[in-house]
Amino acid sequence: MIGGCLKRLFLLALVLLVAAGAWLYRDRIRTAWDELRGVREAEAPQPTEEIAARASARIDSLAERSLERAAFSELELQSLLTFRFAGIMPAFVDNPRVALDGEQIQLGGRVPLDRLPSTGALGEVAMVLPDTSDVTLSGTLLPLPDGRVAVAVDEITAARIPLPRRIVPTVLRHLGRTREPGLPEDAIAVRLPPGVSSAYVRNDSLVLIVTAQPR
Repeated sequence: MIGGCLKRLFLLALVLLVAAGAWLYRDRIRTAWDELRGVREAEAPQPTEEIAARASARIDSLAERSLERAAFSELELQSLLTFRFAGIMPAFVDNPRVALDGEQIQLGGRVPLDRLPSTGALGEVAMVLPDTSDVTLSGTLLPLPDGRVAVAVDEITAARIPLPRRIVPTVLRHLGRTREPGLPEDAIAVRLPPGVSSAYVRNDSLVLIVTAQPR
């Protein structure tokens, strides 16, 4: 009788162990099962020249005032950056990218280490970075006059390491920032397309608004 109870307890413990393992590794099990059935996860859409062409046509419509405003998704912006406006990034930035996160915009790419200041707090970080590092600027858009906006930088990461806030202006100067009237020290000015007066990020989209016509 005791042996039977022990056997049932052992089987119960074994079932619980298998159930716990299945729960902990459910994602791996699901992936393996999908591979056995030939099911694969859908790949994320990639930027294309066709998407860039359609988005560019909408920008032209803004300049022609046939549209008052237009919203652009992250995929459209990346397509434009890759196939139309790669020149807006400094020449030394490789593989430039743009991303949207809520009401923030992120600009990034691979930057040679010698383009970053090598003194102070950043110098200490630079000692552990590779010769070319992935640098990302995250910020919000601020209005500027003359058809421009500023990207007010909230954070800079190099190789995913957040840099101290106090050195943001120094990093921006090394990345090509120039002094302009009304431009904060921790911001970079960006010129908007012709005819566009302002821009903002909302719900993971960049919204461009045309200049109001005089009455």
